This record gives sequence, C-alpha cells and structure tokens, in this order.
Amino acid sequence: MDSFTPQTFTNLPKHKMPSFDSYNAKTTSISYPWPTEVNGIERIALSAQGDLQRVLSAFFARPIVIALVYSETTRQKSLQSPVEQVLSPTDAIIASASPESPITQTRQVHLQCAGKIVCTATSSVRITSPECAHLFLQEKYAIGQMFRRLEKVPAFELLSVGLGAVKGEKQPASSFTSSKDESRQLWRKYTLVIPNFECEILEVFPSRDMFLGDESWLSSSPAQSIPELGNAIATKTASSLSAFKQSLSLVLAAGFLIMLFFEVSVYTGGRSRFC
Repeated sequence: MDSFTPQTFTNLPKHKMPSFDSYNAKTTSISYPWPTEVNGIERIALSAQGDLQRVLSAFFARPIVIALVYSETTRQKSLQSPVEQVLSPTDAIIASASPESPITQTRQVHLQCAGKIVCTATSSVRITSPECAHLFLQEKYAIGQMFRRLEKVPAFELLSVGLGAVKGEKQPASSFTSSKDESRQLWRKYTLVIPNFECEILEVFPSRDMFLGDESWLSSSPAQSIPELGNAIATKTASSLSAFKQSLSLVLAAGFLIMLFFEVSVYTGGRSRFC
C-alpha cells in the first residue's frame, strides 16, 4: 500500500504567537493581567480588536456614530527630512505616501450612542501607502472601518488597562476624556497594525455604569449631561418668582395707601359738614 505524504502549503502565513491571545488548531486563549475589579462585559469591550464600534452597537442594540473632535496631519518627504504639517491632503501628498515618506495623523473622536458619548478615542496613525492614505484622509474612513474596507485583520497588542484617571501619558488625563468625574472611568491603550497602516490608540469609557445599566444609562435624564442648562433654568425661575413677589408687594402697598388716602379724605370732609 502506498504511504501517504502530507502536502506542504508554502503560501500559508507563518504562525505568529501574539502576546495577548494564543491559539492552535482547536483552542483559543486570552491571557492578560486584568484589574480584579473588571467584569466580563468590560473584558469583552477591552478585548475588541479594531471592531469596538461593532461590539458597542451589539451591546446597546443601537447604532454607534463616530464624531471627530480634532485631527492634525503631518508628513515627512524623507525619513531624514523635518516633519511638516499637512493642511489639505492633496493628490500629490496622497500619492507620495510610502515607508520612506510616511504620513502621520493624531486625532480624537467620540463614539456616540443615542446622543451620549460612550467612548473617547485618541489615536496616532502612521500611513505608508497611497491606498491607505486615500481611504483614511480623503474618503474619511474611521480606523475600524479601514480594516473592514481593506479586508485585513489587524495584529493587536493590548498595552495597558486602567480604572479612573488615565495614567502614564505626557498629556494631562483630562485631555483624553469628556467626563467630569474620572473616578468611574475605564480605559485601555493598544496597537493595531496591518501593512502600511499602524495605529496606537487610547480609549476612555466615561463610566463603568454604562456596562451595568446599558439602556437605563443611555436614557438617563438629559439634564445630568448638561447641568449648566438645568442650573440656568432653575436660577431664572427663582429670579422670576422673586420679581413677581416684589411687584405684587408694591401693588398691594400702593393700593393700601390709596385706600387710606380715600378714607382720610372722606373722614375729613364729613367732619367739616357736621361741625
């Protein structure tokens, strides 16, 4: 009987063992030193690999919209040349993107659901091909959508996870969030890499309560998100009521004086006729 010789597939990519998760033919395992306070739902969000928008949309059962807060784009004509700012990504600049002439963008976006910010993402993106530069800078694809559009699964590395205010960054913690109360925050820092498109991202979830209350957290009173408006309305109402009371007091006092003057006049006139 002829012996069977296994076929060798030389075109398969080499097996790489990432630091965050590992797998073999039948097993997948995620290993990370999570903070003990983090629960299972939070670990799912913190493990998202370029698809956080999809994960949050599934969790809230609503669309997740990306809103740009700011972006700053720079490039180098060569690796030895100085960095120069890009105000408008012209076709010539897009076409010049390469490993020797990279384009870099620092940006911050809000992930919004039902009008509320569910995540603030601050990213540094390095682009080294005209195709990626065109999609990202001209077509305005968000980072997560870039991987889907290019049909690429990014290499993912989770660098850090934390609770409360962001730590270990050069910028102040407040620059990475829109939340006024940083004590309930959850955040992570990670990298996503595909050929010609590399991202380092810091994401801040404004409150861990969102993973516990989902719908109730989304539908919480709008006045809580804009307290200045509520205070202004309360102050205006109190001022109006105070002014009304003052006006009423003046009217009553004036009426009393008129009645008193009338009574005095009648009394004085009556005495003159009978004396």
